[in-house]
Amino acid sequence: MNSFVALGTALAATATLAALPAPTPQQQAEAAAKAAQAASAAAVEKQQLEASMDRLSQRWRQRAAAQGWQAHPPTPVATATTSAGGSGNAQVPGQGNPHSAPGTPAAGTASAPALPIRSEKLGTAPPSEDVKKPKTPMAR
Repeated sequence: MNSFVALGTALAATATLAALPAPTPQQQAEAAAKAAQAASAAAVEKQQLEASMDRLSQRWRQRAAAQGWQAHPPTPVATATTSAGGSGNAQVPGQGNPHSAPGTPAAGTASAPALPIRSEKLGTAPPSEDVKKPKTPMAR
């Protein structure tokens, strides 16, 4: 019994020794500068991507007009903004999760209560009509 107590104490002691020291003010400043540089580089890349997409869209719209194709006006896209303390996964207002079912409202919007999940796998829905029926033993 004493060996277990000694082992537990030894493990606790090594866990406290393995903790990293707090970063120095110089390290914190370097990390902040690095983060700011990465953010500015990302902003530049985003502007370049948007400009490239606009050029490509304009080229295809001009081609469509020249060939007599019907072209609809471009869809306006609102910019996503994050609130202070947000997780960074802000979505455009009025749009739900892109991986959710079509017509799913965005998080935080008032909507009807969620429908219960119906799943054949979970046993909460009847099997599909096209599912093979299990073979029954043949009567002899």
